[in-house]
Amino acid sequence: MKKDSLICFRASKDLHQSLVKIAQKEKRSLSSIIEIVLTNYVTDRKSFKSFTKERRQYPRKGILAPVLIKQYASGETKLDTGAITDISLGGVRITIPKDAKYLISDDTQTYKFEILFTLPNENKLVYLTCEPRSVLNDQESIQVGASFVDADFQSYKALQNYLM
Repeated sequence: MKKDSLICFRASKDLHQSLVKIAQKEKRSLSSIIEIVLTNYVTDRKSFKSFTKERRQYPRKGILAPVLIKQYASGETKLDTGAITDISLGGVRITIPKDAKYLISDDTQTYKFEILFTLPNENKLVYLTCEPRSVLNDQESIQVGASFVDADFQSYKALQNYLM
């Protein structure tokens, strides 16, 4: 989206500091965080029509499926658990409990991770390698948005059949 308008406004020191903290945590600019907050506010009230179109390459499908997670190529035998909350041909959103052994972050030091799950009403195991794209921490869990970087043919085919 083209950014061709400049907005200037005054805010309290507390609000400004809160937005700066969020920007640092999300590794974004302050301007980007303010735009996200304003866009979400306007979109929630359905006053902003240009955000109704899906911007992702692949549309998401909401599901609730348990998932096993392990660090990529770590040789570890212990797996963490989580839940897939939505999925597409390009990626997945996973909710992980805070007490997980292998915590995923959007740090540049975080490597790929592997997930293993079954799709609803399917008997086939799906095994995919993912790379974190966004990580949001809340009080009870971690929300991870990840893109698929590797999959065996059978797993990707099962996912494709489920989503089509």
